[in-house]
Amino acid sequence: MTNFLKNPRTLVAALAAIALVLSGLIYRDIFVPGKNAASSLNLYTVGRRTVTASVTGTGNLVPMTQSNVNFRVSGILTEVDVKVGDQVTAGQVLARIDSTTEQQALAAAQANVQVAQANLQAAETPLTAAQITQLQNAYNTAVQSYNDTVAQVDLTNTQDANTVTADQNQLNADKQALTFNAAYQAAEQTLATDQAALTAAIAQFDTDGCKTQTYPYSGVCATDFTTVSGDQLAVSTEQNAINTMAAVMLVNTDQSRLNTDLAKQQVDKVNGQHSVNSAAAQVTGARDQLNTQTQSKPNQVLAAQAQLAAANTAVQTAQQNLTETTLTAPIDGNVNSINGVVGESVGPGQGSTAQAPGTTAPLPSTTSTATSFMVIGNDSAMQVIVPFAESDAARVAFNQDVSVTFDAVPNLTISGKVVAVASSATVSSGVVNYYATISLNQANKSLKEGMTSNATVVVSTTSNALTVPNLAITRLGGQAYVNVYVHGQSVQTAIETGVVGDTYTEVTGGLNEGAEVVIPTLRLPSGSGTSRGTGGGVRIGGGG
Repeated sequence: MTNFLKNPRTLVAALAAIALVLSGLIYRDIFVPGKNAASSLNLYTVGRRTVTASVTGTGNLVPMTQSNVNFRVSGILTEVDVKVGDQVTAGQVLARIDSTTEQQALAAAQANVQVAQANLQAAETPLTAAQITQLQNAYNTAVQSYNDTVAQVDLTNTQDANTVTADQNQLNADKQALTFNAAYQAAEQTLATDQAALTAAIAQFDTDGCKTQTYPYSGVCATDFTTVSGDQLAVSTEQNAINTMAAVMLVNTDQSRLNTDLAKQQVDKVNGQHSVNSAAAQVTGARDQLNTQTQSKPNQVLAAQAQLAAANTAVQTAQQNLTETTLTAPIDGNVNSINGVVGESVGPGQGSTAQAPGTTAPLPSTTSTATSFMVIGNDSAMQVIVPFAESDAARVAFNQDVSVTFDAVPNLTISGKVVAVASSATVSSGVVNYYATISLNQANKSLKEGMTSNATVVVSTTSNALTVPNLAITRLGGQAYVNVYVHGQSVQTAIETGVVGDTYTEVTGGLNEGAEVVIPTLRLPSGSGTSRGTGGGVRIGGGG
């Protein structure tokens, strides 16, 4: 034996023979199927089952109906009769604005109607000299009233200007006094010092890497945190002391008085101009009526009739504007938002609601650059609006079954139906989506507007269909193939497919029920034969 090992040629020949034998054994185990080859394959027996194909998408809950509510005329809010969260009914009063201007406009329009009626009467029935004298007197009275109105408006505007000037002077004087108030200046310096100390303490806190810790802090961060807290308290205390100083409060009072008088000045200017315009209209009407009776003009009756028609239209417009100073609810629902408080100026809003396909529900992702005074949504019935990728949207259709889950409400699944799919795309950051509207078959008090909703839409289904696992199918040049196990051999077989489900695919041709197809597996050498699909190799994927 020793001599055998000492002979190099003999040793190399022996090792070569052993390597050749091992290579043959390995080749047989891996590449040559033996008698137990079937047991080492993962086989699936072709049978019948229901195949369902679905697509999924994530969207949001929205109320079935939503309305942006705005005043159609401008004015100062005098009352807001509801709060956010209140339930309202259609026609219920929501808010009102100051209607003084609209009432004056209506009164002027009604007066113009009377003038137009008189003009028509004068055109149709000539007046006596005494009546003409009366018209002259009426005109003179209108002129005098106009002059008196202009004088009163000028006086009011002058008084308002004087008041605003006095307010501004007082504010300037008190600000000047505050500039030379030693206590105030000392407090401001102390505040600046405290703010600088706070800024430095926060910078030290960040420098020491304390942002990565959470309260309670430890080590140097605990010291830094205590310093920041102390400096914050010092800044708040000093700021409160400044705000409550008598000199500071006096300046704030002066500013408030100035703001109030400026607002009054503006309102008086607007109301005064309306009064002047109304008086001027009275003069024009009286002059026209006088001219109509003292001058002979062709088509006077037709002109007077047209004037009366225009005056009546103006009354209708003025009455509508007066009505619009009261805001009412257009629909039943909940008040979702209010933008304005009593005393603020509001005007005609331009907020509009983009509707989801097939419904009056709003698109959850749309926003408006304009702000509506109030938003009312009917939350008694909710719908889900989901954007689907274009490849999935092509498969979604009306009345398909849907199951919906909600991130905020675990273990809740509600069935529904597809109401409609948008005919046009919404493109965001280069991604093409189509919105779909989904109705829910039941309500749930836990659901709130805007909640994230996950929808699974069943786009196709077939029952009692021959099926094979998706993993068993390969496609070459558009043709589907499976490997059928026949007489101990794996035979590639072309098949025709129908509905493709999440796990199984319908087979419409090329296979018979009971046939066995091979699911791809990775075989590794093993010491003994194994049962089907459980040993003798490692599976790639699964067959369920």
